[in-house]
Amino acid sequence: MAIKVVLINNRLFPLTEKSDCVVLRMFDKDSTTIDLAFPFHEDTPNFRLSISEALDLRNAIDQLIDVKLLEKPRGNK
Repeated sequence: MAIKVVLINNRLFPLTEKSDCVVLRMFDKDSTTIDLAFPFHEDTPNFRLSISEALDLRNAIDQLIDVKLLEKPRGNK
């Protein structure tokens, strides 16, 4: 079972240490789903993403932070 943890700043106290996280879990290499959980938020359910949905989420994040979206510098003329 593969587990990854992404530490994030607490949303209520943004200047404090990283005190929150998102946990991603895949049961084995042949699994067809990835579980996404917010363990410190009791009122937030866990999400079960298909591999396709997980890749769509990754692609959406990549597109939001992609520096290639900036205009390319023009050469001197």
